[in-house]
Amino acid sequence: MSKKYFIIYGGLFYLVLISTIWIYWYGLQGIFIFDDIPNLQGLNNIDEGFNGIIQFISEGRASRIGRPISLFTFALQADGWPFTPWDFKYVNLMIHLLNGCLIFLFILILTRLIALPEKRCLLLALLTSSIWLLHPLQVSTVLYVVQRMTQLSTLFTLIGLILYIYGRQLLPSKQKSGLFWISISVGLCGILATLSKENGILLVLYIIVLELTVLQNIPKPRWFSVWTSVFLYFPLILLCFYFAINIGNLLQAYEIREFTMVERLLTQPRILIDYIAKVLLFRIDNFGLFHDDFLISHNLLKPITTLLSVVFLGIIFIISILLRNKWTILSFGILFFLAGHVLESSFIGLMLYFEHRNYLPMLGIIFATVYMFIKLFDCLINPFLQKITFSVSLLLLLLFPLLTWSQTDLWSKPLKQTVLWTQQHPNSPIAQSHGIVFFQNIGQYEIAAKYAKHMIKKFPQFNAPYLYLIELACSSKQINMPNIATVIKNAKTSKYDPATLNLLISITEKRKKGYCSIDSIIMNELFNALINNPNNIFHQAHLYARYALFHLSEKNYKLAIKAGNQALLLENSIYLRLEIISWLVADKQFDKAMIFLEKTKKQLDPIKFNLYYKKLDIFKIQIQKMQKSYRT
Repeated sequence: MSKKYFIIYGGLFYLVLISTIWIYWYGLQGIFIFDDIPNLQGLNNIDEGFNGIIQFISEGRASRIGRPISLFTFALQADGWPFTPWDFKYVNLMIHLLNGCLIFLFILILTRLIALPEKRCLLLALLTSSIWLLHPLQVSTVLYVVQRMTQLSTLFTLIGLILYIYGRQLLPSKQKSGLFWISISVGLCGILATLSKENGILLVLYIIVLELTVLQNIPKPRWFSVWTSVFLYFPLILLCFYFAINIGNLLQAYEIREFTMVERLLTQPRILIDYIAKVLLFRIDNFGLFHDDFLISHNLLKPITTLLSVVFLGIIFIISILLRNKWTILSFGILFFLAGHVLESSFIGLMLYFEHRNYLPMLGIIFATVYMFIKLFDCLINPFLQKITFSVSLLLLLLFPLLTWSQTDLWSKPLKQTVLWTQQHPNSPIAQSHGIVFFQNIGQYEIAAKYAKHMIKKFPQFNAPYLYLIELACSSKQINMPNIATVIKNAKTSKYDPATLNLLISITEKRKKGYCSIDSIIMNELFNALINNPNNIFHQAHLYARYALFHLSEKNYKLAIKAGNQALLLENSIYLRLEIISWLVADKQFDKAMIFLEKTKKQLDPIKFNLYYKKLDIFKIQIQKMQKSYRT
């Protein structure tokens, strides 16, 4: 009987996988968007085989640890950058399907642990994994290329959870085998998940949730408390210690935000409620990437929903802890969801709202809801009520793929997507910036200029909208240059905007090609205004590096070298060091170039030394030849 049911439900799940591919297929035709470009533009430099791949991974800036596993998968697809986003999105979809299979297995194991009938276990696994795969909230993770990092972290986390449960079940009878598997689950899978994205550290928290709920009645050896102290609680203590010693950097992140740490902590409960509403389809609108216009909570009463959200989350958390013996699955689902948001929805100075943060955590809400709905159905004795409930349930289940299809269809039409998102989020600087970049890329400069002018009026605290308008004026004679005096005045006091750095490079390149009429004096004033702006103090290194490129475009090597050295004093960069060496050579300063090269060699860490020593040695030989030729 068990085999028969497994074949039936396995076949149904196979149809769900095929349906997921079909629904997402047209969405693969979309474009690279938002953080895709800054995170993946290093793929342009992968031209030296495996060594180039290692350089791309080692220079990854997505985080302090670099997320090397995720970057490695991107590096393997370097041939497709930047012209074939379809290839990248296709790999994301395949990872999504694999994660769906792991979730089917994970839920099947969980339900068997609480001794449900096999048919019920398979039904819960099928419904939970199907809803998770076909949920519209997942679209902005699967089709947003750079969020492969989230997907891979989830992949290794799920493998770790499955291996942990397997080993945990072995502990009462086969302690050595059980110890091996639970240690591998945390040690190996936890590391792989964390090297994909920092959220992987939450594997230990998910395991603690399992121990508090589903696994609480499985016998434990005497030494198990020692193991949990080393493998579960010690990593969390290390994480807290890391945050404590890096509190300055954490606070620095708020320098570019429109909110304080307190305001972020107050706002997150409302965001979590909004996430839950979307997971349960109480909200079926406003899916997408741009939510930086979410209303900030300034105190518990402003808005009043802040207090209500805090109270609600506090109540369900306490209930989950107190009733975890009686309502095991419900408690597991709630705690699993909350555990998944401990990092990105807490005090770290990230942007307030992103749908991809729910990629794995939403599993808890879906599983608990499906379980409770089936329990409710079992309580219905009247056949008529059962038929009504079944019909309503079927309609609700059909709503998930229909909404997901509408979202994937939108992602396949970048023009429609851009217009819709900018209309839905007029108060979102990122959405409006996306509108400018998109229409500029397709040559619709006048439309892009309208967005830029809207941003200047709507967001006077930022400098980027003025720079967008300058860049557009450089690209099209139909666009008027903004008042330069106003631009420079604004640059002296404006808030930092990451788009400024790329815009400065773009304007510099257009000047170099003769497209811009801005003279060098004005450009110098603009750079000095930005560099001396106190709001840009933590980003001066990047501004000096751009200033150096401007001087280089003017063929003023001495000033380029000076600005480059200013940037190095603030932040070391092997790429900039190599550039400065080339500038010294171009300026015939061969002796200084050799000294700088040797100094660069000594400052390289072991990894970078192995990556760059051949290039530096070749550089050295070339300089010596040029120096000899120049003297003769």
